Amino acid sequence: MKKIFTLALMCLLAFAGFSQDPGTFDSSFGTDGIARFTPSSSHDFLEKILVQEDGKILTTGRSRYDNINYDIYVSRQNADGSLDATFGTNGISHYQATPAIYINAARDMAFGNDGLIFIAGYTYDYNDNQAFVLCIDENGFEYPYFGDNGFAISDYGGGIVYEALDVDSYGRPIVTGYLNDTVLVRRYNAVGQPDPSFGEGGTAQISFEDAMFSYGYSIKVQEDNKIVVAGVRIDVETNIHRTFMMRLKANGTIDNTFGNNGRVDLNVGQFAEFALSIDVDADGNYLVAGHYEVPNNSETLPKYDAYVTRILSNGTIDTSFGTNGFARFEPFEGETAVNNSEAVVAAHDGQVFGTIYSFDHNTQESRAYVYNLNENGQPNEDFAGTGILPIALQSGDIEVRTAAATMQEDGKLLIGGMFFNNDGYAADVFVTRINTSVEGDGPIDPEVFPADVLVEAEAIDAYSVKATFTPNEYTTEYHAGILAVEFFNTIGEDLVVEALKADGNPLTGIKEITYNDLTPLTAYYVVVVAKNEADEWVVVKGEVTTPEGIGYEEIEATQFNVYPNPATSTVFVETNGNAQVSIIDMTGRVVKEMVITNNVSAINIEDINEGIYFIMIQNENNRIVEKLVVK
Repeated sequence: MKKIFTLALMCLLAFAGFSQDPGTFDSSFGTDGIARFTPSSSHDFLEKILVQEDGKILTTGRSRYDNINYDIYVSRQNADGSLDATFGTNGISHYQATPAIYINAARDMAFGNDGLIFIAGYTYDYNDNQAFVLCIDENGFEYPYFGDNGFAISDYGGGIVYEALDVDSYGRPIVTGYLNDTVLVRRYNAVGQPDPSFGEGGTAQISFEDAMFSYGYSIKVQEDNKIVVAGVRIDVETNIHRTFMMRLKANGTIDNTFGNNGRVDLNVGQFAEFALSIDVDADGNYLVAGHYEVPNNSETLPKYDAYVTRILSNGTIDTSFGTNGFARFEPFEGETAVNNSEAVVAAHDGQVFGTIYSFDHNTQESRAYVYNLNENGQPNEDFAGTGILPIALQSGDIEVRTAAATMQEDGKLLIGGMFFNNDGYAADVFVTRINTSVEGDGPIDPEVFPADVLVEAEAIDAYSVKATFTPNEYTTEYHAGILAVEFFNTIGEDLVVEALKADGNPLTGIKEITYNDLTPLTAYYVVVVAKNEADEWVVVKGEVTTPEGIGYEEIEATQFNVYPNPATSTVFVETNGNAQVSIIDMTGRVVKEMVITNNVSAINIEDINEGIYFIMIQNENNRIVEKLVVK
């Protein structure tokens, strides 16, 4: 009996180990590893998939809500693949940038700061396009402080389309696509307006001398806020689609240190080629995926194979990857077959994953695959035995299409796509979870990135300054105040930082603060101290000048004594003779001032609000400032 039990246990363990083998479907997810659902009753298309830190899964795309027109959908699933009923309506939310027109289509999605989610896409009304960025909160509702009730919508016309979106370290969404058949990159600020500090009025529109037309299809923002875009240009001499990748600086200008004046041409093959997806690996190199035309025997129907290439951070193709820099795929063979990679994912250990959607122009058959390459760009044969895993058609389906991919922190791969039913029109959206050999993301000693806060300050009038604070994703809290520049320089940064840290008012997220009762014609610092999760502090200053008036004079230090500190109703000042005492708030405004003649003088502070102040004492020759806490 004991032997039988041991044998049964060994079989069970062997089965459990097999179920977790790379390139197998995770049976704990959905049904046999696949969760499918329908955002509407007809024609649903998934375009992007994301995974939250808590393991919940977001997808977005478009759904044919009334059997004629399309709206934007966003779904959220639990970690087991079931729809999360706490999001939107039973796990799905629907939106319309422009109601009652043919297409409202989401193309990409990214996480912002403070739980916000950005979706980019376009609308079409049978005549022309508009493009949009939609901002929603973590519960699936339009975020009212971005754009017009959550939507930032472009001007009408020009054939404008947003194809892809990413978010910089300040939480600002950046999109790429095209306007008037020319590559467009646009950055929005925290309130959904084109950011005037980026490009020209918020937009960088890039024309190539050797291109009739050009289109951006994928975008990634690096940790240093430089921007990489992959896309297609139509060559002016040959009229053939050619792929490119370019890099912009954080301000929207071309980064000429990358490639050839900011651009790399992939030159995948001799004929038409497309670049549709880009990712950045752990070493700062770029993975670009798409498809390219190969010669065939058909005079009318083209043949395409899929590819992935790795581009080094300096803008040269890594010839050690794949074969001479390219990994090429033809999983669905045939003279008129198209093999197209629409998603690529760089794992932290150097492995590469992606999707291939294949179909045959002649037979109208379709296939879907997931591939896995090792860090050298060779098929990882531990994954499904060949490095390529087919996603099989389900009962009643005539077509399966993969469209998006991402990786969970535990190393499991999420793939999103659509099953088309036997009527040829209706489609179910699906998400599948696949086991890989990637260990849980994150090195043993994870790198800690510094906090940072973007400070935007403007003088409203001679007495008021409005400041907007936008922290990056690594900022856990920050503290802000405003001081005249001369006063700041007098008391020194260390004392200001100490006072701000102790102000009892930690801030998170984007904040807008108006400072009043200022002095005209005075240069002010809007000062921020911010920390990250490792309690490492940084100091950020923004400078602004009010229209008219005078500022503070320079001062020197002397000896004196102030007690008690903190104080409640009375503070005592000990000096060696006559002196003037001023109590100044964090804006630099004098709230109490008096002349003392005794060695020890009592100052009544019952009429001063609780908070952090500076007490300044000066005589004929010297002046000194200390922090004063009033409770």
